[in-house]
Amino acid sequence: MARALVARDMNLDTPQMQTEIHGSVFAGFRRVLRLGTLIFAFILTVLFALISYQHQRSEESVRSVTHTRQVIAYIDALRTYLLNLDNAVRKYAESHNRSDLDPSLICRQSTCPSAEQLIALIGADGDRAVRLAPLPALQSALETGFSALQQRAQTNGDATPPERELAGFDKSAIDQIHRILIETGREELNQLEKREAERIRDQNLSAMLVGIAGLWMGLALLGLYRKTVRLIGAGTQAEQTIRQLSLHDSLTGLANRRFLKENETHLIAGAKRSGKQMAVLAVDLDEFKAVNDRYGHAAGDEVLVTSAERMKRLLRESDVIVRLGGDEFVIVLGQVDDAAAVREVAGRVVESLSQPILLTQGAAAHIGASVGVAMCCAGGETLNDLLKKADAALYAAKRDGKCTFREAGAAGV
Repeated sequence: MARALVARDMNLDTPQMQTEIHGSVFAGFRRVLRLGTLIFAFILTVLFALISYQHQRSEESVRSVTHTRQVIAYIDALRTYLLNLDNAVRKYAESHNRSDLDPSLICRQSTCPSAEQLIALIGADGDRAVRLAPLPALQSALETGFSALQQRAQTNGDATPPERELAGFDKSAIDQIHRILIETGREELNQLEKREAERIRDQNLSAMLVGIAGLWMGLALLGLYRKTVRLIGAGTQAEQTIRQLSLHDSLTGLANRRFLKENETHLIAGAKRSGKQMAVLAVDLDEFKAVNDRYGHAAGDEVLVTSAERMKRLLRESDVIVRLGGDEFVIVLGQVDDAAAVREVAGRVVESLSQPILLTQGAAAHIGASVGVAMCCAGGETLNDLLKKADAALYAAKRDGKCTFREAGAAGV
């Protein structure tokens, strides 16, 4: 019978059982982990792509806006330079004072703005190239006329009338240059507004996409959280079931040796707190091997289950009945008044197990039970000490003819 139980326990390691375990709730944790990894990898990839895209667009927008502002600033500088040139000529025409033509008053920079530099900065093509094309020649003509005016002012002094000195200075060129620069500046301002609007639109789009990605992540987290909670609940329940199975005999449903060991301190402490005694009954089925040999192991399992049920019916809910293995059982009576009460229980166990057991195949199994009784707990005895005493009394009962009980410490035990 013991070999049959070992074989049944070894079947837990078969491929079929392993397949069931891999398909159980615990496998769900691995699936959630893989799913969560894939989801977060996807979301992080999307976020990284959005951040990279936004960074690139932001850099392009900043460069574009910065360049446009540089162009506008250079246009303003060129206009200021030409206005200073025009104002200097006007003042000289009114005052005829050569100091009004001082170049340091017109351009205080080391290099004065030029139309060529503006065209190079803009990199104009198309309409802007056509519009800006006359600027270099017009500026050159103005500067040449201004230089000639300076020379005549230094050479002739106050003798030459201003009208003759200004004859070489084409004032219409200034108006034409200003008109071109104003149109170009206005166009650059429009470009600046357009690029700023594009930058803001890109930022809003990126923010919206990041928000959507964040929403996806939130939904994914919520879904994974709910699934994880369900799996944890199922896992906790499975863990409790496994623990119950680990503490109980799979055939009879009784507590097993591990349960008895883990609750040893609790059982003895309960008896001491109550001020009563505790008794341990070691029970061994008589003629059980004959049932296995004659009717088979399935019939032997039926006898074990029926014997367990009969013993449970004889005990209180506070009492513990344990199957140690094979046809060996232990009964722990947590609180008993005296030895007479224990003997009464032992006698009823022997009587109950001596009754025939009907098998499903139609036959009747005739067994009996030998019981050894040990009581405590006046001193520091352990449950293992009681089991040893009960086992000694059990063997005395078998020696005296079986189907009876003996007490530890009695004569002949």
